[in-house]
This record gives sequence, structure tokens and C-alpha cells, in this order.
Amino acid sequence: MKKSLSSIIMLVVLIVGIALTAYGVTGRAIYDNAAAMMGVSKKDAMSYIQDPASLTGVGDVSAIGADKVKSFLKGLGLDASKVDAAVDARAAYEAAVEGSKDREKLLPFAHGVDETITEDTYADLVKDSARFDQMKKDYIKSELGLEDDALSAVEGNSELLALYQEGIPSILNNSHMTNAVPVMFIGIILIVAAGAYFLILSMSLKPRARTHAANPKVEKVTTFLLNYALFIILGLILIIVSVIRPNFLSMSNILNILQNASTKGILALGCAGLIVLAGTDLSIGRVLGLSAAVTASLVQSTTYVARMFPTIVKPMSGIMLIIPLFASIAVAVLFCMINGFGVAKLHLHAFIVTLGTQLIAYGANCLYIESQPSGTAQALSTFDQGFLNVAAGAFNIGSIRVPVVVIYFAILAVVVWVIWNKTTLGKNMFAVGGNTEAAAVSGVNVAKTIMLVYLLAGVLYGISSFLEAARITSVGANTGLNYETDAISAVVVGGVSFSGGVGTIQGVVIGAIILQAIVYALQFLGVNPYIQYIIRGLIIILAVSIDVRKYIVKK
Repeated sequence: MKKSLSSIIMLVVLIVGIALTAYGVTGRAIYDNAAAMMGVSKKDAMSYIQDPASLTGVGDVSAIGADKVKSFLKGLGLDASKVDAAVDARAAYEAAVEGSKDREKLLPFAHGVDETITEDTYADLVKDSARFDQMKKDYIKSELGLEDDALSAVEGNSELLALYQEGIPSILNNSHMTNAVPVMFIGIILIVAAGAYFLILSMSLKPRARTHAANPKVEKVTTFLLNYALFIILGLILIIVSVIRPNFLSMSNILNILQNASTKGILALGCAGLIVLAGTDLSIGRVLGLSAAVTASLVQSTTYVARMFPTIVKPMSGIMLIIPLFASIAVAVLFCMINGFGVAKLHLHAFIVTLGTQLIAYGANCLYIESQPSGTAQALSTFDQGFLNVAAGAFNIGSIRVPVVVIYFAILAVVVWVIWNKTTLGKNMFAVGGNTEAAAVSGVNVAKTIMLVYLLAGVLYGISSFLEAARITSVGANTGLNYETDAISAVVVGGVSFSGGVGTIQGVVIGAIILQAIVYALQFLGVNPYIQYIIRGLIIILAVSIDVRKYIVKK
């Protein structure tokens, strides 16, 4: 009885919260609408509302819409007839001004005023700016049927401006707007409180026992949907984007998606092994930044005066590119070995040790970039063309230009697939990830397996860093920021389980490509970059939620 009464009360709280939030949002819209009507930024809108005399101009009626302007001004309590007259006069003036810019409209009028102005001589009229401006003014006067004095009043927008100045102070008396923000936050607080209550209540509900045998066909469909739910959802998103913007799936866009997915996909190949071990790696982005900086410092053009190492006088091209590649791998392997040792021997949680190395790598990268002979912390750039050709070039297949990084990604994916599926290391990795104690009892050297998986991850991180430096052509202190989230997202979207012992390379590759396609689709649609972060975060939560759900079902 008490639980039912509490639920009813919290349901009322939830409804009230939604109502108050809606009230606050619509109240906030009054302020936003006022800014749009005045043709000013939201930042400046309140200044003009509080001091109408400072408002010296308003937005174009044609751009805003005459009906919208009339509705806004009448809503401020102004005389409807004055509003209609001022708005219509201004709209007619703006239409006449646009007409004066139209050659097809102005030429017949000009010919009527001066018969010497013909199709052939119109260009001469345009060149005579004073005469041309006067002709346009005469056209506007003719369209409006006004003389100079009356035209000046409409041209200066004085009547409409006066109406705005008279009416906008009333906005401050609108309690709906002035109370909007506090009311909105009260509503959000109530929604959160009620939501938390119902979430906790749902956790206390006991699942109903099955009273009949499950239908095998239904079980099969349910299992399929559970296993591929995220792919289905993301695939539907891409289909919707393709319907909205058919050119999204053009060959050039597809190749751009593959190119951008390749370096992060290689990171995901390395990270996937760590997640199969039921671990993670938060240091990926910063390790990539440091490795890419080392690469960049070695491949700067010898003609660039402010290069990191002035004593390098021969281009790092051809066989010499092995040096920056191996240097990049060495840096990444060093950090991965620290991570692996912390997990395998010190028995630290992967989250903690990689969080520590993330900070170390970032600090080291900042110090390295600041150690330039120029004494500045400017980004490392101006790379040797030979390096760019090898690491970020392209080759033609018919009329299609394929980026070489896509081929590198495909080759590395095949190599890692072989390691995972055809070698002892791969079998031991899945055994350790599935059940560490059982693997140890079976004779698997757990510590060695963990170290080798981290070693493989370091090699892949180093290669990715080498290629990423060429792709972005400029390496700074913030290079690699949030790359770990992209890599981990690709891995979990690709079906590698955080519970350990489950995952496929083909899933990781598909996950990396689909995730990059979603990011590219959001950019293609012009979605706010900050909203893109929110969507990507939701994808990670959804992916892990589905993974946990699959684990519970198996249990």
C-alpha cells in the first residue's frame, strides 16, 4: 500500500516536472524569438530590451517574414493598425530594393526614363555608379509611389524602429520569460528525482518465472536481434541519412570514411586484444600523440628552417622511413610494456595503470614539442613529401583514387586475424580473458600472454601514429585527444565483450568503419559538434549495455 502511494506521488512529481520544464522552455523561447525579431544576437538581446534607445536598427522584414514581425509586435501590445502599416511599408521597400538589383526589372524602367539606355548601353549605366544608384533610387520611388521625404522615412526604418523601441520593454514584464530559467531547472530537478525513484523501484521488482517452454523460433530471432542490435540501429541511421542526403553514399564519401576510419581502426585492432583480456586502455590517445610527435620531428622537410632537428640534412624518404616508423613503434611499445607490466606483474587494474601512463605520455609530449630549437611550442609540421606519399598517398584503380592507408588497415587486420585465430598466443589470449584462473591451471603462462598482447597493441599503436601524423600533417600537444574513446567505441560496437574472452577481428573492422560513418554522417548533416559528442557517448553506453545484456542471457 505504501509503495503504491509513493509511486502515485512520484508519478505526479514526474508529470509536474515535465510540465514545468515545458513551461520554462517555452518561456526561454520568448527571449530567443525577441532576439531573432530584432535581428541581433542572443547575447545582445537583453541589453536592447533593457535599454530600447540603444537599438538603432532591426532585422530585415523580408528575411524574418512580415507575418512573424506583425505577430511579434502586436504581441507586445502595440496598435495593430500602426504595426500593419509600418511592416507593410518596410516589406514593400525591401522588395523594391531587391527589384532594383534585378537587371530584368531595372532595364525596362531605365529605358522608360531615358530611351538611350538600351540592352547594349546598360553595361555603361552600371559602370557610372552615381547615375546607376540614382536610377535604382528612382525605381524604388516609382514602385512605392513615394517622394524623397516619404522615401527617407521608410528607408531609415524609423517607424518600425520606433515601434520596437516602444514595445520591447514590455517583455521584461512577461513573467513567463523572466521566470523561465528557474522554473525550467525546478522541472528538471523533479524529473530527475522521479526518474531516480522509478529506476530504483524497477531494480527491486522480481522477474516473473517462466510458465511455459520458450518457442525455439522466437528464441532464435531474439538472440539474433540481441547479438546484432547495435549494427541494426547504426545501419538504420545510415540508411536514414542516405535517404535525406542521397549523395552521402557517393564513392568519394565512402573513400573518405574508409580513410578516416583506417588509423583509428588500427588503434582499435590493438585495443581489442586488451579488452578481450577483460582490460582497457585509456592511454591510447596520448601515446599516439607522443609517437606521432616523434615521427613528425624526424620527417620534417630539410628545406624547413624551423625544423626540430636542423642537423638532419637528408630527406627521410624511401628506406629511411623505417627510422621514424620504428621510433614511433618504440615509443608506443614502451608505454604498452609499462601498462602490461602493471597489469600482469603488479596486478593493477588496467583502468588505473593506463590512466597514469595517459598523463605521463601527455606530459612527455608537451615537453618534447617545447624542446624545439625555436623555443616555441608550435605544432610540428611541413613534412617531407616522400613521407606523405608513402604514409598518406593514394593510387588509382581505374578512375577511383584509393588512399594507401586503407590498404595498410586491411593488411594489418588480416595479420591480427591470423594471430588471434591461428596462433597459440591467440588461443591463450581468449583463455586468459575468459577465465584467468582456469587458464593458469591449464598451463597457460598468464603474465607472458598479457605482456605479448600489450606488445602487439604497442606495435599497432606505433604504426597508427606514424600514419596519423601524415594524415593530419601537423602534430601538436593536443594530437590524439579522445582517440581512446574512438578506439574503444569501435571495439565494443564491433562485438568485443568487456567481460573478456569474446571478440572477432572482422567485428572490430566493421565497428570502426560504421562508427566513422556515423561521425561522418553527423558532420555531413551539419549537426553541432557538441551534439556529436553526446551521440557518440550514447553509442558507447548502448554498446556496453547490449554487451552486458548478452552476458546476462548467457549466464
